[in-house]
Amino acid sequence: MFHAVVMVAIALTGQADAVTADEDLKLEVLRLVRRLDSRELADREAAEKALLEMGPKALDLFPPVDERTPAEVKERLDRVKVVLQKQQAEAAAANSTVTLSGERMLLTDIFEAIQKQTGNSIKFEQGGPNAPPVRLNVDYNDAPFWPTFDEILDRAGLAVGTYGMDRTLSIRVARGEMLPRTQTASYAGPFRFQAVRVDAGRDLRMDGSRSMSLTIEIAWEPRFRPISMQQRMSEIQIADENGEPVLIAARGAELEIPVLAEAISTELRIPLEAPPRSVQKIARLKGSMHALMQGKAEAFEFGDLGKADNVEKRAAGVTVILEQVRRNRDVWEIRVITRFDDAEGALASHRNWVFDNPAKLIAPGGEEIPFHAYDSTRQMENEVGVAYFFGIDGNLDGYKFVYETASTVLSAKFDYELKDIELP
Repeated sequence: MFHAVVMVAIALTGQADAVTADEDLKLEVLRLVRRLDSRELADREAAEKALLEMGPKALDLFPPVDERTPAEVKERLDRVKVVLQKQQAEAAAANSTVTLSGERMLLTDIFEAIQKQTGNSIKFEQGGPNAPPVRLNVDYNDAPFWPTFDEILDRAGLAVGTYGMDRTLSIRVARGEMLPRTQTASYAGPFRFQAVRVDAGRDLRMDGSRSMSLTIEIAWEPRFRPISMQQRMSEIQIADENGEPVLIAARGAELEIPVLAEAISTELRIPLEAPPRSVQKIARLKGSMHALMQGKAEAFEFGDLGKADNVEKRAAGVTVILEQVRRNRDVWEIRVITRFDDAEGALASHRNWVFDNPAKLIAPGGEEIPFHAYDSTRQMENEVGVAYFFGIDGNLDGYKFVYETASTVLSAKFDYELKDIELP
């Protein structure tokens, strides 16, 4: 009993220390922000530098910027946010890590700990009511998510049933003939690459007409949100077991890999020139994939909607403009423009991720009211306009409009390598 009380006391002390540290950090951020308005240039410069040195953990501690915030403070805070949010986005493009150690840990507890540490949603049901609990010995220290996750599945005889549309890794019992996941995958940052299918064909209407294609499954950590992915065929090199190249058809092509809003996997199909029948396998495939990713999401709140007319708010690398609020027959129409400093091509007409941004009205009593329809009003290189429609009777006195979008867009390249792919 005494031991349990001591352990609880230690835990509470640790929590108190963490709260104190968080409060100290917040106070330090506020102190530095006030110094951004100092009379002395050297003091303003030093405060900006100190905020940058704090890193992305300071982002959520910045005070809100409004019309009373001095112009230079706004400008310096914007510069700091742009740098820190790019650092945060770059960190998001890295793999999550797992630190976990224990003997005979329940599999359910292992997955729960991994989910808590990484932010990756995992769904696992422990078989039927009479199924014995699965226990494993684990010892991981800052281990990358995907190799760790795959190793646990292999050891427990499990597999991913679906890369669901609910951004969740759903786990099931592996079929007996399935190869170990750790032996068939390549990992790069938050991505997992696996060759899943080789298709060979022949057009019987043409003499000597043979074709082949290789399909690669690309999965990503559920907490990660890519905007789009591109694969240049010129950035893939393939060799057979003799070191001879396996040629890619349409070598100059660049494929846009589809990314659905709530998905955590997709497929890349690589067209090949069918190699001689003597070739038994692809010994090595090396590729580089390019991805556009969202930075930290920012929420923009607008009040006094009856007087709203081109009201601008800015955070880091994005400006949101509440262009107009008007009655449109029996609905309210709220027009918003989202303008990025550099969208990195993420707003091209065929990329619709920005239309999935959350937007809502908040009633005076706190009720959240979603829009029931939207319409695109413009789509340019670095900005997009959207009209949201709300079916609300009466006026909008006391209502607030809240819009959320990524504050930056980041591009990165991910290298992968697959080996020993058997050919039909």
